[in-house]
Order: sequence, then structure tokens, then C-alpha cells
Amino acid sequence: MRLRELMGRGAALPLVGALTVGVLLAGCSGNADDDQLPAMPFDTVAMPLDRAPTATPGQHLGVGEIVLLPQSNYEGVPGDAIETTVLGVVEGEPSYWDVFDNGAGFAGETPFFAVIQYRWVTGSVTAYTTPLLRPVLDDGTEGGIVEREYLGSLTANTICPFELERFDLDEDRGPDEYLACVLYTAPIGSTVVGLGWHNLGGMAFSAPDPAVNPFYPAPVVWDVTPVAVSAGG
Repeated sequence: MRLRELMGRGAALPLVGALTVGVLLAGCSGNADDDQLPAMPFDTVAMPLDRAPTATPGQHLGVGEIVLLPQSNYEGVPGDAIETTVLGVVEGEPSYWDVFDNGAGFAGETPFFAVIQYRWVTGSVTAYTTPLLRPVLDDGTEGGIVEREYLGSLTANTICPFELERFDLDEDRGPDEYLACVLYTAPIGSTVVGLGWHNLGGMAFSAPDPAVNPFYPAPVVWDVTPVAVSAGG
């Protein structure tokens, strides 16, 4: 198991530049037993039979509200269109880091776990590439994003302090639906108040042209209020 930091912490909004990837947690001294984890504290939602409304720049949403994220690259070439919603955010305990061999690298940080639900409208869930939502802190800066390496994906399948429902291959939910837990960090004393989508991936090496990517200066933001659930090892 390897956890990586995908972005530096404390960057002011709006974003400028690429995400810096560095290995922060090289090993793990223990793993949580899924059978002993509490249930996920959020309910999933029913994705619409037809397409959800397409997101607009600067839009603010509440938890459970669904929009279609019109992903595109730096030239404006469309990518997979993915219906997305944030189901909720859990504020963990700093003791969460104790189970990792070099968890001391996160001293002074609080873990936050976001549960995000997706449905691929174009493309397929098998790509394992989910829209990158970035944490907005209560002081207007950004927190950090941490993820476990998994099939080259970003921000999917992070270990959560609760049991995460799996239904991406469940025919009752549709083969292109997916549920992910994303691990964010914030300095102790700060909190995550929003998750923003800027139509940027993890390899954005320069600020995009707002005429091509209007979400860069005006992201879609899900406003959140974290709930407290123990995330200790």
C-alpha cells in the first residue's frame, strides 16, 4: 500500500500550476478490518435516468446534488462526461496517521474523508479516472489531497474509517456507477468547507486559458459541513 500527496497544502485560490506528486506514506504498520468498521454515515443517491444538468462555472451545490461535469483537456477537447455528487465529508482524528510507517509526515494535519458518487455518461467506469475535486478550507486556501495508488487512478479507493459501499459492478445500480472515498488533509484547527472542480487533472502544468476552461477561475463547488467520526487506527 502506498499513499501519495497529490498537491501542496495551503495554496490560495484560484489554482495555479500542476499538482506535485510525492510519496508520503511508504508503508503501513497495520490495516483496518472491514468487518469492524462502522457503516458509511451517508446515503447514496439515485442517479437520474436521463442526464443530470450540466454544471456551470461558479455553481455552488449542496451535498447529494448531482451535476454532469463536462471534462475536457487544456485544448478544450471533450473527455468523459461524468455525473458527480458529494455525499458527505467526515472529519477524522489525527491518530489516523499512526497506522502508517511514516505517518509522522502528517503531523499537524487532520484527515478528512469525502464520499463521492459518480456515473459515467460517456466512457466507462473501467477507466478508473474520476474527476479531481479539490478541498476548500475555511480560510479560503486549499487543503491537501492524498490517495492510495490503484490502477493509476486519482483519488479513488483511499482507505476510509468506515465501510464503503461498492456497487460499480452491481447491475441494480448500473455498471458505470462508482463510489469513492477521497482522503484530504487540513492543518489542525482548519476544516474543509467545500470541494471544488476546476476541470483540471493531476498533470496540469500551467494555468489554463479561461476562454478554453471557464471552470478554472470559477469552479463548481459542493459546500460541505464535515461530520465527526473517529478515524483512529
